[in-house]
Amino acid sequence: MQAIVTQNIRFPETREEFKKLFPDEEASLRFLFNKRWPKGFVCSYCNWLNAEQLPAKTITCSHCGHPTSITTNTVMHGTKKSLSQWLICIWWFTATEGGHSAKDLQRLLKLSSYQTAWTWLQKLRMAMSVSDNRQCRDTVEISSDTISLGGETRAKAPILAAAEIILPAGITGRIKMKSIGTLNSKSVGNFLNEHILPGSSLLIPDSEPFTTGELESFITVRSATVDRSRQIIKSFEIWLNKIHRGGVVAKHLQLYLDEFCFRSNAAMLPDSEAIFNLLLTGVIGNKPLSYKSLTSEAAKG
Repeated sequence: MQAIVTQNIRFPETREEFKKLFPDEEASLRFLFNKRWPKGFVCSYCNWLNAEQLPAKTITCSHCGHPTSITTNTVMHGTKKSLSQWLICIWWFTATEGGHSAKDLQRLLKLSSYQTAWTWLQKLRMAMSVSDNRQCRDTVEISSDTISLGGETRAKAPILAAAEIILPAGITGRIKMKSIGTLNSKSVGNFLNEHILPGSSLLIPDSEPFTTGELESFITVRSATVDRSRQIIKSFEIWLNKIHRGGVVAKHLQLYLDEFCFRSNAAMLPDSEAIFNLLLTGVIGNKPLSYKSLTSEAAKG
């Protein structure tokens, strides 16, 4: 990804600095155009490369005549808001370690609709999942636990968690978590196939359903204590209730798990610009869901 900073300009640390770097819609357009098509415009319909195409919000392919918007098939698809608003939202969402709620974003951008703010953040969480897609590897601890969802009476959500153990220091590396309907050998197998690199050494609980299932691709070590991955689940529960105050329902839980994992994994990147660029890869490379697809009822969070 093309860097924002040059020898004379550092990555912005405040909103005011960011607005100076992207003072208008034209600057935002040029930046996003070069990010999405670094070698020149590529038609989404016929894949024709036009290296001479100047940055524009809407482009008509010189080969097939198909119109393409800079936001087509991205998280920003169909947006009525400015590109500069999207950029500052992406920067703001990655600028702090803790996270933000939709009400925070509504205040930041002075949005009239809470629904718009909530949808934007859900789409950014989807982008986090797309961009932070590298599997855990080498030595990985696996376990499960449940968390309480404050928005649903007596709701207990089962979660699977994986945590890399970086040897010989023994510190935690990348993490992954998944919301599951039922803890069984199938859900464990699906989680392993999705998030753990084959050939890795697994530290797993010495209990069902971890003693059965699809473990042939891994080196397994059974352990009576898997406190590291369980502690990650508990840390997520504390974070969820602190930031979103009991306003998350089970059907949206995976998006918040993806955000938590992204933030934890991004902490290992060299600087703030690298985190911003990582999320941006998901924003411009991910087909979005509509608000209707994200929720069929009033949403919170």
